[in-house]
Amino acid sequence: MITDERRQRDAVRAHAHLRRYVLPNERVIVATRHHWAQLLEPIATTAAAFLLIGTIVMSTPVDVRPTVGWLWVAWFVVAGRLAWKWLAWRYEWFVATDKRLLLLYGLVVHKVAMMPMKKVTDMGYSRSPTGQVLGYGRFDMESAGQDQALRTIRYVPRPDSTYRTLCDTLFTPGGPRLDDDDDLGGGPTRPADGAPTVVPGRETSEGPRPTTQPIAVQPPNPAPRPPEAQPSDGAHPVSWKPTGASYDPPRSDGAIVPDPFL
Repeated sequence: MITDERRQRDAVRAHAHLRRYVLPNERVIVATRHHWAQLLEPIATTAAAFLLIGTIVMSTPVDVRPTVGWLWVAWFVVAGRLAWKWLAWRYEWFVATDKRLLLLYGLVVHKVAMMPMKKVTDMGYSRSPTGQVLGYGRFDMESAGQDQALRTIRYVPRPDSTYRTLCDTLFTPGGPRLDDDDDLGGGPTRPADGAPTVVPGRETSEGPRPTTQPIAVQPPNPAPRPPEAQPSDGAHPVSWKPTGASYDPPRSDGAIVPDPFL
């Protein structure tokens, strides 16, 4: 496993299939192949087949051995499977950058499983008894309510240091984190603390607001009319309104005021 950042960058530059998928502005944190224990099963199968066929051939009579010797063809098939598994293991890479997680695999059909760092909400870490002896572990990624392509990473070498490195990148304050707006897929953004709230139709929340004209309200108990406001004898009755009303009726000099002037 490459731990130094410069060595990680050199490893990415040295492999053409890594350069295809790692962006130039990404900082590589982890770049490693799977643990060699991934080849443990095909190695054991090939070795067991060799011992079994060799025992059968050696235990048969000499005159029958040429016929039994065709069993070695089956062993070559098993050995070819081991070679194929080894080539696939050489191609598989687990890469973690400051922005996303990548799993590169597929010898004939190249495949890339990717998960953004800010979508990772939790990461499980487990080591089987065999993994504790041989030195590999398993990571289970949990995303924000989505079924991501990259969920389980098996046969991770040096799992303890890799786990600490990923946790330091994922869950350190100021690092990649989940946004509600990203999870909802383009919802309305929330204003930052202290930022003015923008209301449609206004420039800011402190902008001009519609106003209304003052309306004069008639008091429930009008004040008594002053003596000079009493109508004289023979004058046409005129309704009186207190001072401050919006309408000031014409005053009479004692004569009868024609109706049109009221």
